[in-house]
Amino acid sequence: MHLFVEYLGPSTNAIYAGVHWAKRKKAKDDACRATLAAVRAADIQPVAGRVDLVFRPRLGKGVRRRDTSNASMTAKLLEDALVKAGVLADDTEAHVRRVILEPAEIDRQAVTGTTIEIIELDDEEYPLQGMGGGLSPVADAGNRKAERATKETAA
Repeated sequence: MHLFVEYLGPSTNAIYAGVHWAKRKKAKDDACRATLAAVRAADIQPVAGRVDLVFRPRLGKGVRRRDTSNASMTAKLLEDALVKAGVLADDTEAHVRRVILEPAEIDRQAVTGTTIEIIELDDEEYPLQGMGGGLSPVADAGNRKAERATKETAA
C-alpha cells in the first residue's frame, strides 16, 4: 500500500548540527499531524504483521536537493507517526523488518512530501530469527554468547 504524506522533515545534517530541542519537537509534531491526516484521507487500516517500509521524498518548488541518506530523519519521524496513527503496532524489529530510503523524486510542479510504501510480509517467509527478534546472524550469535555467559555466571 502507498501513502503520500505532505511532509518533508529537517535534513539529517541539520539535526547533527545541533538543532534546538523545540525545533525537533515541532518537526515531530508536524510529522504526526501530516501523517494522521494522510492516513485518514486514504482510509489506511492497521497492519497486523511485519512490514518493510520504503520512503521516497518528493521535492516540489523551491525545495533543495538532499543526499538520499539525509532523508533518514524524515523516515524516522514518519515511522513513529505511523505508530502513533495506529497503522503500525510498533516500530521495533518485531514489526518493521527493513526501512529503505529511496532517492528523491524531483517534481517542481508537485506538492512536496514523502511517499511511504508499506509492504506487508508473509510471517512464514520472513519469521523472526532466534532470541534476537529478527537481528542479523552476527547479532543473534552475540546474543547466544551473552546468554551462555549469563548461565555460566549464575551456575
